[in-house]
Amino acid sequence: MASPSKEQKRTVLEVVVELKELTKEQPWPQIAAYGFGRSGRLLGKQPLKRDSAKPHIGRATLPVEIGQEQVTVKVGPDVENVAELARHSLAVEKAVVKPRERVKLSMGILKPGWICWLKVPYLVTGKVEKQQGSGRSPICVGEVDIYDVDIGWCILRLPPLIIERIRDSIIDIIVNPPPVDLPEIPPRLHWDDDDWCGTGPKPPIPPTGIDISKRLAKLPPEWSFAKERFEAVGTARARMTEAMAQMNLGEKRAMLNSEAVEGVAISKILYSNTMQFRNLLIDHFSSLRFWLCWYPWIYWYWWPWCWWYSLEKLGTATLQPDGSFSKVVWLSVCRNDTPDLWFVVRQKVNGVERVIYARHPVPCNTYWNHPSGKPVTLVVTDPEAVVCHQDKPVDVLGPYVMPLGIYEDEWYGVHQAHIKPPAVADSACGLYGSNDPYGTRLDLRMQFHDGLRSLGANGVRYYRWSYRKHGTSNGWTHISTPITHRYITMVGGEYVIQTENLGPKSDVGNSLFEVPDPSKSWLANRDDLAFAIWHTAIWDAQQGRYVPQVADGKYELCLEMFDKNGTKVKPANAGFLYILMTAAVGVTDKNLHVEPDGSLIMNLHVDNADTVADIKSVALNGVKAKDCQFLEYEQNTDTVEIEHVAYHPNDFLDHYNLGVRRGISGTSVHSMSSTTPSLPAAPVVESVTVEKLLRQVGSKGPYTRCAFSIDLHTWPRTRDGHSRIRAYEAHDTSAFTLLEKTVGTSGGTP
Repeated sequence: MASPSKEQKRTVLEVVVELKELTKEQPWPQIAAYGFGRSGRLLGKQPLKRDSAKPHIGRATLPVEIGQEQVTVKVGPDVENVAELARHSLAVEKAVVKPRERVKLSMGILKPGWICWLKVPYLVTGKVEKQQGSGRSPICVGEVDIYDVDIGWCILRLPPLIIERIRDSIIDIIVNPPPVDLPEIPPRLHWDDDDWCGTGPKPPIPPTGIDISKRLAKLPPEWSFAKERFEAVGTARARMTEAMAQMNLGEKRAMLNSEAVEGVAISKILYSNTMQFRNLLIDHFSSLRFWLCWYPWIYWYWWPWCWWYSLEKLGTATLQPDGSFSKVVWLSVCRNDTPDLWFVVRQKVNGVERVIYARHPVPCNTYWNHPSGKPVTLVVTDPEAVVCHQDKPVDVLGPYVMPLGIYEDEWYGVHQAHIKPPAVADSACGLYGSNDPYGTRLDLRMQFHDGLRSLGANGVRYYRWSYRKHGTSNGWTHISTPITHRYITMVGGEYVIQTENLGPKSDVGNSLFEVPDPSKSWLANRDDLAFAIWHTAIWDAQQGRYVPQVADGKYELCLEMFDKNGTKVKPANAGFLYILMTAAVGVTDKNLHVEPDGSLIMNLHVDNADTVADIKSVALNGVKAKDCQFLEYEQNTDTVEIEHVAYHPNDFLDHYNLGVRRGISGTSVHSMSSTTPSLPAAPVVESVTVEKLLRQVGSKGPYTRCAFSIDLHTWPRTRDGHSRIRAYEAHDTSAFTLLEKTVGTSGGTP
C-alpha cells in the first residue's frame, strides 16, 4: 500500500499569544513561535504578528509535516540561530497534532514573562580599512558580523591554581613595575608561534602544553626581563609584605587605597581569596586585560585554559563604498550591561568568501563596555583583501586634473616639483624633502574630476606623460608602459573583479591613456593606482642589480590632456583646471603655470647609482697587515686603524656604519656611524685601541688575543616613492686577529 503524500500529512498549527497588560501604545516585541518535535527537532518557525484589532494579541501559523505527535511550542525572541534561544526566558506549551487537521493553541503570558522581550536600539557603527604602506584604503565590499562577548565563562573555568598565579603576577607588577610603558605597547602582539591574530583557516583554539619559560626565552630583547618575572612570581607576596613593612601607617593606607587599574584598589587584589579574585577578574576584565594580554608570562597562564568565553551574534552590517558600516541592533530592556563588541569581516569576491578580519584571542581584542554610536575602526592587514579607491578631498568644485605624486610621495614633498616663473630651478630641484632623488620604478599617480570625460562636445578623455633631461630642448620621450586597472562590479548577484586596459591607446594617438570611467568602483592596490609607470631602472636577475634606463640627473615631466578624438586640449579652452595638493589636507594650489600648448611641467631628480662600501686595509700603529691580517701588538695602547671608503658617486649617501665584532659570539666592541661620505680620493681611517677591542664586555673577556670581523654598510637616499631603495645599499666585510708579540702573564685567552 502506498504511503500518504506529504500534502496529506501536513498539519496547520495556529498559535495565538496574549501578552497580558500590553497596551496599544507599547511596541510589539520581535518575537516568534517555534515548533519542536518529540526528539527536539525544529519543525517550524514563524514571527508572531500583532492583531490590528487586539493590540495585545499576536498570531502565527506553523505548517508542520508530521504524523500524530506531541509538539512543543516555544514563544520568545526572533533569533537567526535557534541555539540562541537558550539565552532567553521562553513561554512553553504542548499540543497534540494529527495529520490533515488544523490545531489551535492559545497562550497567555503575564507581563513579567514578556517585558524582557521588548527591545531598545543600540547603534554599532564604524569603518573598515586596509593598511597599505603608510596609508589606509577603505574596504568597500563585504559584511561585518557583530558579536557580544561574555568573558565570564572563561574565567569561571580557570583552575584555582591559575587564578592564584594571575593574582601573584599582578602583585609582582605592583611591587616592581616592569620596564615597559603600557600606553606605548602596540595593541597587536603575537605571543604565540601560530598567528592567532591572523585570518588563516586555522580556528582560534588555544594551544596546550605550553612551556612558558621556553617561550619567554624566544621573545625580543626588550622583553628579556619577562623570564625573570615569571620565575620570581612565587615570591611576589613575600616581597609585597616586606615592602609594606617599610611603610608607616599613612603610606600603607595610601598605597592600599590607590588603584592598581581603573576601578580596582590594590587592597582588593591583596586581600581577596581565590573566589573573590576570580569575580574581580570577571567584573574588571576590561581594565585588567592590559596586564593579562600584554604581559606574555601572564597571558600564557590563562589563555590555554580559556576555551569557554561566550559569543552572541548581534547582527550583520553591509560595508558601504567608503568602508563605513552601521547597524542598529535591538537589546532587551532588561539588559543591565553595555555590550562588549567583537567583529568578523567577510568578503565574497569572484564566488569565494574569505574572512579578512578576525582578531584572536577574542577576550584581548574586544571593545569592552562600548557606548552606543561610538565609531570603531577595524584595520585589515590581510594582503588578499579587496580595497576600493577613494579620491582625496579637494576644495575645487569644477572639473580638474590633479597629479598626486610618486607612489605614496605627494608632489608637495618634492622641492620645486612645479616651478612658476620667474622662479628658476636650484640645485635641490626635484629632490624629495630637498635631499632624496628617485630611482627604479616610479608610479605617477593622478586624480580626475568625475565630470572631466563629459566636458563640452568631445570631453577630456585621454592623458599622456613624457620626460626629458632638465635644461635641454630635445624632444620628449613618451612613457608607454601599459596600464591596467581593476574594478569591482556586481554580476549575477555577486561581486566580481574585472580589468580594464587604460593604454596606451594606439588607435587614438601616440602613447595616450584613458581617463577612467568615474562610474566604476576602481580598486586601490599599487598597480590600480598608477596612471603612468616610468622605469628609470630595471632589475636584471642575472646581474643581481638594477640596470639604469635613463641617465642620472634632473628631469622634466610633461602632462598633456586630449579629447575623445585624440586632439590635444588646453585647460582654459576645455573648461578644467590643473591643480596640485598642498600640505594642508584638502587645500589645493589652483594657480599653476600652464605652458602655452596647454601642458603642465613637473620636475624630478633621478639617480640610480649604487653606493660604494670598501674596506681598504687594516693596520697596527700605521703598519698595514698582510693578507691573513695577523696583528701583533706590544701594548694595550697600540692602535688598530681601519682604512675604508663609503660614498655615493653623486653624493646621495644618507649614512654609513662601521662595526667591529669579536669572536664567535659576535660581541660588538666598536662601532661608528657617519653622514659624511668618505670619497674615493680621501679614504677615512677609523682608529681604535687594542685595549678597547680586548676589554671585558658583559661576561666575555678580557682577552690577550682574539679574532675580529669588520662590517661596513652604506645607506643611500634614493627612494621609489614609498621608501629608500635597499638594492642600492652596499656592504663589505673583512677580518683580523690580535696577538701579543710578547706573551704576558695576565689576562685570559678566548
